[in-house]
Amino acid sequence: MELRVGTAPHQHTPHVLGVSQRSPKLAGDLSSRVPIGLGLGVLGVACVAPRASRAPRSRSAKTQCRYSAETTRVIGDWADGSIEAGEVELVVSELAGGIVQFRSVHAKGSSRYGEEYELEVGSTENLYLIKASDRPWLLIGAFSQDSKGLLSQMLEKESGLADKIGTMMLQFFDGGQVSFIEDLVQKRSGDPLLIYTSTPAVLALKKNLSEEVLAKVSLVPVKNSSRLTIEEGREMRFVLTPTSKLPEALSAFDPLTGSLFSGKFFSAHRAIGENDSAVDSAGIEGWEAYVEDWYHLFDVYFFTKSASESIRKIFTLCEALRGPDVSQLAPLHGPVVREQCWKLMAKYEAWTEQKLRKETRRNFKVLVMYASAYGHTKTLAQDISKGLTRSGVTVEEMNLEHCTAEDVSKALQTVDGFCIGSPTLGGEMPSQVKEALGVILNLPADRRVPCGVFGSFGWSGEAVDELQFRLKDSGFPLAFDPIRAKFRPTDEILRLCRASGVRLFQKLCRDVLQKRKKMARNIAQKVVKPGSGALEAFGKMRTSQAVMTSKVDGEDVITPVSWVNQASFEPLGLTLAIPKPQKPEKEIQEVPQDVEFRLDDILKNHPSVRTRYLEGDEMRDILKELMGADDDRLDKACDLLDPYEEGMVTFDEFRLAVLPGEPLRALIENLDAPTSEDGPVLQDFILSLAPEGQTNLELAKGGAHKKAKPTNGCMVLEGCHAFLECHTLSSLDAGDHSLIYAQVKSGKVLDEKVKTDIRSVIESSKIIGWDLKKEAQAAQAAKVPAIAAVPNASATTATSRISGNFAGASRSSLSSSSATSRTCLAARGGEEPEMSEIQSWTGLTPGKEYRLQTMSIHKVAEDTSTIRSLDWDRDRFDIEFRLERGTTYNSYIIKGEKTALVDTSHEKFQDLYLAALQKELDLSTLDYLIVSHTEPDHSGLIGKVLEMAAEAGNDKLEVIGSKMCIAYLENLVFVPFKSRIVQNGVQLDLGGGHNLEFVIAPNLHWPDTMFTFDHKTGTLFTCDAFGMHYCSDHPEDVEGVKELLPHYATYYDCLMKPNARSVLTALGKIGHFDLKMVATGHGPMLSENLESFLEYYKSWSEKATAKIGPSVAVFWVSRFGESERLAQLFAHGLTSCSVNVEMHDLNAVDALEITECVGRNEIIAFTAPPAESQAAINIGSILANLKPKKHQFMVLDSCEDSQEPVALLRSRMLEANIPEVLPAMEVKNRPITAQVFHSFEEAGMQIGKKITQKNKAKAAKSQDKDLSKALGRVASSLYIVTAKKAGVRHAMVASWVTPASSKPLGVSLTIAKERAMEPLLRIGDSFTLNLLEEGKPQTLAVMKHFLQRFAPGVDRLEGVDHIEGSNGAAVLRSACAYLECKIVSRMDAADHWVGYAEVLGGDVARSSATAAVHHRKVGTYY
Repeated sequence: MELRVGTAPHQHTPHVLGVSQRSPKLAGDLSSRVPIGLGLGVLGVACVAPRASRAPRSRSAKTQCRYSAETTRVIGDWADGSIEAGEVELVVSELAGGIVQFRSVHAKGSSRYGEEYELEVGSTENLYLIKASDRPWLLIGAFSQDSKGLLSQMLEKESGLADKIGTMMLQFFDGGQVSFIEDLVQKRSGDPLLIYTSTPAVLALKKNLSEEVLAKVSLVPVKNSSRLTIEEGREMRFVLTPTSKLPEALSAFDPLTGSLFSGKFFSAHRAIGENDSAVDSAGIEGWEAYVEDWYHLFDVYFFTKSASESIRKIFTLCEALRGPDVSQLAPLHGPVVREQCWKLMAKYEAWTEQKLRKETRRNFKVLVMYASAYGHTKTLAQDISKGLTRSGVTVEEMNLEHCTAEDVSKALQTVDGFCIGSPTLGGEMPSQVKEALGVILNLPADRRVPCGVFGSFGWSGEAVDELQFRLKDSGFPLAFDPIRAKFRPTDEILRLCRASGVRLFQKLCRDVLQKRKKMARNIAQKVVKPGSGALEAFGKMRTSQAVMTSKVDGEDVITPVSWVNQASFEPLGLTLAIPKPQKPEKEIQEVPQDVEFRLDDILKNHPSVRTRYLEGDEMRDILKELMGADDDRLDKACDLLDPYEEGMVTFDEFRLAVLPGEPLRALIENLDAPTSEDGPVLQDFILSLAPEGQTNLELAKGGAHKKAKPTNGCMVLEGCHAFLECHTLSSLDAGDHSLIYAQVKSGKVLDEKVKTDIRSVIESSKIIGWDLKKEAQAAQAAKVPAIAAVPNASATTATSRISGNFAGASRSSLSSSSATSRTCLAARGGEEPEMSEIQSWTGLTPGKEYRLQTMSIHKVAEDTSTIRSLDWDRDRFDIEFRLERGTTYNSYIIKGEKTALVDTSHEKFQDLYLAALQKELDLSTLDYLIVSHTEPDHSGLIGKVLEMAAEAGNDKLEVIGSKMCIAYLENLVFVPFKSRIVQNGVQLDLGGGHNLEFVIAPNLHWPDTMFTFDHKTGTLFTCDAFGMHYCSDHPEDVEGVKELLPHYATYYDCLMKPNARSVLTALGKIGHFDLKMVATGHGPMLSENLESFLEYYKSWSEKATAKIGPSVAVFWVSRFGESERLAQLFAHGLTSCSVNVEMHDLNAVDALEITECVGRNEIIAFTAPPAESQAAINIGSILANLKPKKHQFMVLDSCEDSQEPVALLRSRMLEANIPEVLPAMEVKNRPITAQVFHSFEEAGMQIGKKITQKNKAKAAKSQDKDLSKALGRVASSLYIVTAKKAGVRHAMVASWVTPASSKPLGVSLTIAKERAMEPLLRIGDSFTLNLLEEGKPQTLAVMKHFLQRFAPGVDRLEGVDHIEGSNGAAVLRSACAYLECKIVSRMDAADHWVGYAEVLGGDVARSSATAAVHHRKVGTYY
């Protein structure tokens, strides 16, 4: 081969390798399954037109190639085969033109991480081998570290094969390719390996390759004019395509095969296995199969101006070709793009143009203000302005000597940033600058814009220092270091001024981009509408026909209902969905219902159809056409459509905003967003069940029943065969319906021989005038969904608030909401909070960014301040429970004559927290650090605080904690510290009336927990107790009990309920305090609703400790393997079955506590302790107190190599004749998976159900027989519910499922709190409803399978014929139809949860099939 750069070529000795010839199938002809992906949805690129100026040439016009399927040579006998190695699989495919592709396949769900892999659909790394006939072979690319071994294995299979590869082209280098290159070089002999790559990569290789390898390679830098002769008559052309992220990138074109080797350009991360085609496919389906993946990688790498220039270079190369055209793109990742080649290239250009317009459309304006005594500061100002102006920024200069404070205030309202300059006169800034600074410091929090400081001086320059510190302390981000000029500015200083103007512009751009990214994370990435298949499947659901009668203003109200089902056993309860009342016609403005279609028509013919975005005036004109010329409404609409006032919106963002359920759609239709008040106010009612063969409308026409005697005053209808008297307990918003949960007080069967009439949704909908079939047919004919889309999280319905629309909220929304709060804080003399900048953190979930921020409030009580570390986006906490609203970590400072710091923060907040702490206090004066407990999210920065205090000269600082706390800290903190161990009731006087009393409260939820009570302010500092995972900008519980209670209850259930006995003990210890506020470690401080929240803890704990059956003691080992985490999950499984649980740390519990605990509990579970430890000794004490006829035991693995063997612990118990309640939970493999965590929780549930079974059977028998029989007449369809979450898949039989809404399509799913599948069916989770078919043998077989008892963690779907749906859940082949759903809200129904889920998709397998029905005799069993 040879490389020409306008000079003599490099010569390389040719090698020849004889290989057997055969005719493999081309990759494009492989019979394979090409996965069909979703369209772009919110990305909004599916309709971008190809470039009009460049039409793809006909493939028939290409220069004839010597290669064909008949003459293609392959390597050995393993082409188109695969070799597996760990998590990666090597697949080899033959491409057109004799190019062999090696692709390393990283399967979906593999451990690759990073922003570019966040779609989690796997990936490939592609290498290409060009086999020259008369020269060394060319290998394009090198595998990364995790794939390097695959090709090495293959090279070893044929002697000398490595030597035939004489040339390598490297398009991408991040250091991971070094091992592959070195392995290949070591396997070669003879001439050096030629590596052609860009200059940046050459320099990187020289630094990374060993000296030995460098001696065996020749690194050749490629230029745009370079040519590489592959073989006689075949020449590779290059183009350098660097970007800011990929400075080493280059592309190469092989004219003989029409192949453009593009590197990261045109790549897609998607696992393409052995049975998948190596190339894309034709048509719309072929495009949609990969478009989301193509766009995602583009969005990660190619959105900058440098990327745009590189893309244009590729087009320049393509357009300059004389002869063969580009016929296929061969990228580094994903499919070879053949069918969609030119379309994808055109899209790249269009996407880049759209991105750049969006990035640069902001016309920034900066105010440069100054005062100047001798003209030097003015000179600095003028050169800063030059740097800004050259960057395209509009500059307003202001000489403060000639302006008023009002002028400054007015100017600051309209700018994106400012610079302020001052001379130093007599050690101070002039009065005019002081006045301007006062105006700046009084700006609201949302006007803390980027700024800069400059000035001249003659001696020391105090004015510039003061400006810097005052602005920085007030939260203004400084874009550049302060500029100081002594006397006349030098040329160097003036150059610095101009450069600082550019830096300010760059800071403004970064802020806009960061704001866009935050906003994007809060917009649903995909908006999915159920199509006709889902409508038809929904229509097959069958429910009982009934009529509800109630009293309103003394008159009978009759409402036919059919969406009804049972919801609970204790008490007996049911759910029913009833339509929301329609607003009077006069309140509804006549607006056509086809807003989306009207918008499509407007956009289709709009002048901006090519750029696909609208400027401000264009946006307003279209809104005017849609909703009229009312200026106030237009302003509101513009705010909704462009909340960040960026002055631009894309076509697709506009389309999303007018979907049903969105606030803009509601405004266009002049409708208020639905609220919980739209639902019915319903107390007592009667449900009359229609007999078989009679519709609910026919039943509703009858009068009052003559013999039935209800007790609630409502009417029983003549003609019903059974009735139920109900009392409403709660309701849930469900789209156009309200979902009611009601207790059934009494009931009676009036005709034992008759069953309840049960009809499908299609049949019952016709009765009420809603023709579902017509809607489905209309959707099919129009090829668009007929039912409303899933509402965005920003919709203001009650359910969307509960489901966490605040989690991940943008900073602007936080700022606006803060203005409406904190009245209670202000009433006590509190101050407005000071918010830090927002930082991003990526350490929890690969590929996801979490926003971190601190809130400092200087006075929450007298002499008491707080620093709240706001973890806005955290979505789970230590035992894998889902968070809906993030969380906070709260720290407090009490300043008497001495100063105390109560708790610190999570380690990831180090920079933000320590900066806030140093503003609040001088660490050299800190007297006490009170540690409530040592869990890392509160103690993570203790070591750093101690270290900084020591550096500040503080040698008096004492750490205050319980005995266990101090012992733990000695192993956590690696700096010496003074400590004081306190006991219950010990007091510490800070002076100034702040007398702190300590309350030892172990096991809430750690054994070292301690409360601190300040007698002066009435504040109790409780750390985890009484907290909640709830992040908002309200420091106190001003949102009210209704909003906060779900989060408060979830927190209690997960962390405190297993320690309910300890909760009651702690409540007893603090009962005599005059409490005014509880300062928690997580969530808001409790003050406004303090009594209510404390009462909830008391009542919940009393209920949890009430002796309703056998109770369980769980012993775990602190700071040992996964002991605590697994024990907590196990305990949570028990408490979900209403089992009393008592938890103790084997490291902390003493012999007396063990004796008392074992005496109170019948089942003893313990995690394996460390060998030869105090915890192991305590296991002996447990064994000594166990009695064979009273106790049962269970052993849990701690997942630690140094633990006592589980088998040995079991044998010790069994030898003592202690029966085993459930086989030991052992973990065979590491690392621990989500399946293992779930199995421990499931084990707890199984024990809970086992030990409560007798009591539940007894309660069922005690129920009123008439009531039980009447409730049993409520019948419904049979389903198999399947779900997959975090790699765990599950399935169960369900019948308490009903339709819940028609717009959007929604269902209600009722699940027992003790069911093993419940953790997979929480808010935000997806599941699939598989409808079983009536009269089919496979229905009985599949029910028998899923009704059997499974051991904890066993895969229910093993051996069941199914396919995986789009949400990951199983679609059973025996089902006649299925619906894919997502839970958006839940309500408590005593021993069950009622979830409302929106239908996202579905289909029907057999249109003629009828859904199976479950009829029961009584309502006390499923």
